[in-house]
Amino acid sequence: MTQMSMRNRRTVRHRPKYQQSGLSGDKILALIAFFILLIFVCSTTIMHLLLPHHDDLKDDFLTRHHNVNIHGNIENLHGSTHDYVNIHNNADANADANAEKQDRLGKQRERRRQKKSQDMADTDGEDPAHEAVYDTVRKLYDEQLPHDSPQDTQRLYDFVHELRKPKHTLKTDLLADMTYDIDNCPEHPPHGYPMEWPVLDLLHNWNPNDISTKRPQIYQGLCRFDHQTELHKAENYRHAEVPFLIRDDPEILKVVERWNQPNYLSKIMGDEVKYRTEYSETNSLMFFRERKGAKKPIDWTPPISGVKLTYDEWVEKASQPAEAMAHDRPHWYFRVNAKGGTGHFMFKELPFFLPNKNLYIVDEKDTRGINCRFGMAGNTAAAHFDGSRNFVMLFGGERRYILSHPKNCQNLALFPKDHPSARHTFLNWADPDLEMYPEFKEGMVNEVVLQAGDVLYLPTQWFHHIVSLDLNWQCNARSGITSHYQQEIKKCGF
Repeated sequence: MTQMSMRNRRTVRHRPKYQQSGLSGDKILALIAFFILLIFVCSTTIMHLLLPHHDDLKDDFLTRHHNVNIHGNIENLHGSTHDYVNIHNNADANADANAEKQDRLGKQRERRRQKKSQDMADTDGEDPAHEAVYDTVRKLYDEQLPHDSPQDTQRLYDFVHELRKPKHTLKTDLLADMTYDIDNCPEHPPHGYPMEWPVLDLLHNWNPNDISTKRPQIYQGLCRFDHQTELHKAENYRHAEVPFLIRDDPEILKVVERWNQPNYLSKIMGDEVKYRTEYSETNSLMFFRERKGAKKPIDWTPPISGVKLTYDEWVEKASQPAEAMAHDRPHWYFRVNAKGGTGHFMFKELPFFLPNKNLYIVDEKDTRGINCRFGMAGNTAAAHFDGSRNFVMLFGGERRYILSHPKNCQNLALFPKDHPSARHTFLNWADPDLEMYPEFKEGMVNEVVLQAGDVLYLPTQWFHHIVSLDLNWQCNARSGITSHYQQEIKKCGF
């Protein structure tokens, strides 16, 4: 073998493989890069063609986000995915809720406005001209009836004590069962205070329609305190929220003395000022209030009507012969209300009823003004309860109060809560229908006769049936509410 042929074999044996394929290394790398770029371009094109536009994705995301939130809110409110609404409905719902709230607040404001308007409508004699007349008359009588010396004080007490009729005494056959002396009561209310008796026993002893001059013994269970020596006892009983009597407060006796002077009331009331007066064709003057929008009971008619009378006109009607004021003859209930502020002349006349804390104003931040009711013989206010504390004062004449604990509400045949005369009994206590309402005989009561200078405390929700025994002047003021008897009265739907 020649030298040339040997050289050629060595060359072929040691040639690299890539030289055998005909591609260099740079070409292979370039080819790989090309294919990667091609794949990227193709995939991007395909994604662009198949997937939604970016803006569409954004809108879809936001829509889904809002719908999920709204859907969750609706589920929280209604507990159901079927109440799904969009964001516009949610905004409408919020607007409706705000409108409803504003409507509710508006109605509350309107009720307050109407209450204030009603208070002002109930307020008579409140004008500058009448105020000047009152000031002149009051100054004259204060000069005639001074209260500067011990002799003046003695004159005051003597006048009032001579004005009063003999007290109605406790029934003799009750003394053995009494656990306390009504004119010498313990420091704090004793167990079982106040004593009470079956309502029929009390009514048979003294029928409410009987306003003759006879003075029967009575079923009195209330303590009677003397203001000079037993004021602290009265405060204890008031704190315990039980009824009681207190008499001979010097400030109240001054009013008694003035009001029983000839023509004093006529002068301070004004001879031309007409006051709201309740009228009834009988001696029953049943309270009622028609609530706006409330459904009236079938065949119901207002039990009383309202008229306007001057004080002198009312006195003329209240001074008729006894037969003209029988229980089946017309009766008038004269009213003087001082509400909506303290500018009425009655607050000058009765300053202990100003919204300042004292024995008679328990809660000075929740007062209801002054309510005066002047009664003619026979006037009867059906048994009822009030929704706040009540101090009742008598400045002349006599009134009989029949009282009942709130626990007796189920036996007193009350009108229901939605009735115009709610809180009142619909039974005629002078002639109760026991066949229709047999539960009435289970009621328990006691009674007291108020005289000039007496003050009666009635806690919230205590029942009281009122009978005017002659021409009399009563004023009362309420302050605050207690919940001592709420459970008892709640059983009767109140």
